[in-house]
Amino acid sequence: MEIHSAARRLMVVLSRRSILHLLLRCHLLILFLQSADGTANSSAGRSGSLSLDALAKAKKALQLKKELSGKLKRLPAIPSQEIATKMGFRQDPQFSPSINMLPGTCSGLNVPQRPAKAPVLCLDAQGREIDEHGNVISMTKPSNLSTLKVNINKQKKDAFQIIKPGLESLAKSTVHFDERMGINPTKLLRPKRPGFQFIEEGKLSRQAELQRIKNQFGEAQAKELKVKQAHLAEAKVEADMNPKLIEIAPGGRPPKQKQKEEIPDIEPWDSKILISATYEDISLEKLNMDKITIYVQHPEPLEPPAKPMTPPPQPLKLTNNEQKKYRTQRRLATEKDRQEMIRQGLLEPPDPKVKMSNLMKVLGAQATQDPTRMEMEIRAAAAEREQAHVDRNTARKLTPSERRKKKERKLFGDPNDTLDCTVCVYRIRDLSHRRFKVDVNARDNRLTGAAVITDGVSVVVVEGRKQSIKRYNQLMMNRIDWAAAAVGGKDNAADEPDRQVNSCALVWRGSVVKPAFPRWFGVRKCLSEAAAKKLFVDAKVAHYWDLAVNFSEDSSC
Repeated sequence: MEIHSAARRLMVVLSRRSILHLLLRCHLLILFLQSADGTANSSAGRSGSLSLDALAKAKKALQLKKELSGKLKRLPAIPSQEIATKMGFRQDPQFSPSINMLPGTCSGLNVPQRPAKAPVLCLDAQGREIDEHGNVISMTKPSNLSTLKVNINKQKKDAFQIIKPGLESLAKSTVHFDERMGINPTKLLRPKRPGFQFIEEGKLSRQAELQRIKNQFGEAQAKELKVKQAHLAEAKVEADMNPKLIEIAPGGRPPKQKQKEEIPDIEPWDSKILISATYEDISLEKLNMDKITIYVQHPEPLEPPAKPMTPPPQPLKLTNNEQKKYRTQRRLATEKDRQEMIRQGLLEPPDPKVKMSNLMKVLGAQATQDPTRMEMEIRAAAAEREQAHVDRNTARKLTPSERRKKKERKLFGDPNDTLDCTVCVYRIRDLSHRRFKVDVNARDNRLTGAAVITDGVSVVVVEGRKQSIKRYNQLMMNRIDWAAAAVGGKDNAADEPDRQVNSCALVWRGSVVKPAFPRWFGVRKCLSEAAAKKLFVDAKVAHYWDLAVNFSEDSSC
């Protein structure tokens, strides 16, 4: 092993450096040893003594010289350029020197070498490339195999397509061929994807009907219905009806088949224009020109077939007691969280609330040292807390304009709510003696509408928000004594039994999108019913007058 390693190292030296450089080094070493030997002899003549160490080194150098010269003699005389070429080093012919070396010589001439000739292509009988010694030169390069699964499968598929004819011929030629051996084509060739599989009409409805019957009557009834449905399906396929079919029991009903609408011969919007109910012959003579105008006729809106969406869940309305309880629980939870943050050190604990009553309990011995100073500090802290309380109340206090708006919102509702409009229609037999209250209260409650007085009947129509309508309805129905408002009062009504007692009735109450009257027109006295009705006709609410005139208290009861 040591000999082989030494030879390997020697070849590496020969490959990296030329033999000329090695011989030059050997020559310089011999000259150095000779000079050293001569110097040693001269010095020995002078001094008459020789160092043992120098002698041992000289002997060792001479021995190495002999061994190296013997190894060089055994080497073949190969040019350094050929050695470098074999080892894979490329030399530039313009700068590489040509040195004639002989074994044992230590000098050479640097003669420029001519450019190397192009290599000759040598081929054997089979067409393979060979070198000068007749060895085949391998030209195959390692293929870059892909590791992707899709590429591997493609390679397998291509390979299978090549050997597939051979496998098929082999399987047909011999009866002893085992199909389980070899390549499985089902794993290499991807099967074709199946096409669309459409669901048969009525299949899902039949399944739902079976599930409903199963939940209602049990498994046996569902199986029976399933068998009957299978018979029905067979009967539809056959040309004639199957005589083995029987009627379905009352417990299970067949699925409803939705009837398809027939395609009309002519569309309904075209039937109004075309005189003939066909599209075969369309000309100007067969068109109804009276229906063709400059206006755009939009089709009638149809309701969508889908069911309307369910409204979102509304928040639960709490009573006053529930709201108070919820507020107490919320405040307790907030205080508990604050105490927990103080325990964890996230918040600083508040200073102790010192008062004159708990002075000794909070301060202890500190209060006895300087009681006057402590009393002043306690009174100052109490005054500061009281002032902070007053400042907080002042900050929360509303300005005069805000307070006025809040009061108006409480009395008359939110002015931005345009959808809140309630209408009340009253029928009064005699309004001549209470017209002032009716007029003033309508103005104070910011209502719109009008009051009309005629000889036979009086009608009052008011529009406004819920709060105002509620107060005005309380006035008309409870606060005013209409029986005592007649001429002569109740005594006169008792003396004349034929005379009807004055009364007020609420004819109609409801909500509208927007008010019909722009303002309150006050109480107006009209000579005829036609003049009174004209006021409501101008406001496009003539039906209010008709409701009040045709109203009877007996029918309302």
